[in-house]
Order: sequence, then structure tokens, then C-alpha cells
Amino acid sequence: MKYISENQIQDLQNARWAVCYTTIEGNYKNIIEKINIPVFGCSSFQGVFTPKGFLKGTHFLASYEDDNIQSYAVIKKTTADNAKEKGKEAIHEIIQQLGQPNVLLLHATPGYEEIIIEGIEEIIKSQIPIYGGSAADNDISGKWFVFKNNEFVQEGFLLVGFKSNAIYGAFLGGYLPTDKKGIVTKAEGRIIYEIDHKPAAEVYNKWSGGAIQSYLDTGGVILGPTTMHPIGRYIDEIFGVKMYLLSHPHMVIKENKALSMFTEFKEGDEIFLMTGHKNALIYRAKQVIDRALGFRKPERIKGAINIYCGGCVGAIMNDIEQVIKQYNYSLKDAPYVGAATFGEQGCFIGKEKHNRHGNLMADSIIFG
Repeated sequence: MKYISENQIQDLQNARWAVCYTTIEGNYKNIIEKINIPVFGCSSFQGVFTPKGFLKGTHFLASYEDDNIQSYAVIKKTTADNAKEKGKEAIHEIIQQLGQPNVLLLHATPGYEEIIIEGIEEIIKSQIPIYGGSAADNDISGKWFVFKNNEFVQEGFLLVGFKSNAIYGAFLGGYLPTDKKGIVTKAEGRIIYEIDHKPAAEVYNKWSGGAIQSYLDTGGVILGPTTMHPIGRYIDEIFGVKMYLLSHPHMVIKENKALSMFTEFKEGDEIFLMTGHKNALIYRAKQVIDRALGFRKPERIKGAINIYCGGCVGAIMNDIEQVIKQYNYSLKDAPYVGAATFGEQGCFIGKEKHNRHGNLMADSIIFG
């Protein structure tokens, strides 16, 4: 495998396929449309993770004949109403072309990722791990997209199956639970109305020591003040380590002091206030690679696809090169590309496998 920048696309001529991440400014359409091999990916927030740094522009991880990694990509336009059915169609097509893949890469546009996963899961029953992230732009204005060759989709998803004899993956939060917890007593979709029968924003504000006090009467977007204090849900544990799915509070709805989130909730969910800090977010780039490899020590890592939350990138932008150093060190200088995303998909592997959509998380697919 090989990392390739937009200035080296002649090196893609002999590749079998390439995954590509790009920022939304620049000449990405012309670059991608010139490529005559299967190429697929999504837009990324503010930059692309590469061995050379967190860079603007269009960047590729290419796979060649010698790598012996098969891929097949399906792209679908969707609405919330047909997303489940389109998810089922996509995984059927991949299995028809590849047989059962070892791992799936999902890039959806933000909005209803859980519904897409639900459709895929109806077919695979959690037997195939899903990793990936939601397409992003630079300012949450909806300019994000997913693509396969010259087909660019602004509402829908890309699903890619990979097949090889050595593929590893992991999904990680990097935040710790606090002693603040409660039960969701009223919710619909991505809005939590009440926690323990009290207005959700008021409860969250109390839990977080007044982090959103100034928004309780006015409402508004709270992504900045809540990045280090997401909501967590316990999913599973392995070797005594508990795994939490994270959700980023998005907005206070002033009429009823509800919380709009970037993931779905249901009544009866037990939720925890989580806490994080910059050093932990930087260090988790290494942790997610270590967790993916586990006790395995491959002689050589062929390459990797790294996904890292765009909200966390915003919080640690001044130290973003430290994340690059963690990736380079942990991957032993193997080639990779990575996207900064507006939602992350991954598989918690504990007592069971759980494919989930979360926020403020990191995941990686490693080709050994």
C-alpha cells in the first residue's frame, strides 16, 4: 500500500483501488474524476490525516496487486425513509461481489446513520465489524459529501467491503465516566426532552457545573462548551474495561430546555456525563491502533484507514501534529489516510460484537 498526495496521482495508475479523503475547498472533483481505478471516500473537516501531517487537499491510500486486499464499494442516495432498505441493498451487493467481507467501511452524510446501520445489521447480525465516519465540511453548513469515482452524493452513504487474511479494527472514546448519571425519561429520535423527569438541558447544565448556563434561556448551538463533556452509554466490557458509546450535545431548544444530540436516544437509556482532556484525545490515536492490533504483532503493517472526530480536532487543533506523531509511531511509519468526521461508526468487541454510531470518537482499520 502507498500514501499518495494529489500531486502524485500518476502513482495510482497501477493500483487496484484507493480510499480518498479530501477537504471541500480546492480542485478535488477534477482530481478524482481523472482516476481510472475504483476510488472512494468522503469529505473531511479542516484537513486530512496523512503521514506528512494534517493537510488540506485530496489524499489517497492506494492498494496494489501484491497487497492481496480485495475491495468492493457501493454508493447510495438516501432519505431517512428509505435508508434502512438502502443499507440492506448495499450489503447484499457487497456479499454478492466479494462473498463475506472481513470488515466494512461506512461513510454516511450526517443525519440518520443509525438507520443505515440497522439495515446493514439486519443482514449481517453483527458478524462483520463496521468502522467509519460521517462526512464533514469545514463549518457544519452541509457542504459534506461521500463519493465513488465521479459520483458525489450529499445525502446518502458509501459502504465498502474489504477482504484479506489480516484486517484489524478498533473503536475508542478516550473519555472517562463521571459519577453523574440518570435515566432518559422522555426522548424522540435525536432529542432528549427529559432526564429523570426534569428538563434535559437543566440536568446537563447541573451535571457539567454550569457549562451551558448562558444557553438555558436563549437556546442555541452548544458544540464548543460540551466537547469535553459528552453523554455516554455503557455498551460492554472486556478484561474489566468498560466501553462507552459517546454522544455530543448539539443544541439547547429553549422552548422546553431539551437537548438536541448527534445520535438517537430512547426512553429508558441510562446515561453518564463523561469527561475528557486534550492529552487523552491526543494519546487515543495510539490507543486505537494498539487496541486494534491487540496481542498480534504483524511483521509488517501494510497500511491503515484512520477516523478521528472533527469536534475533537477543533478542540486540539493547536496540537494536531501530536496526533500525527502518535499515528506514525504506532503504525511503524506504514502509509495511511484519515478523515476528521462529524460522527463515527465502529464495532465494540467485548462479550459480544456491537456495531454502533457515536460522536467524539476514533476508529481505525489496519491492514496487516
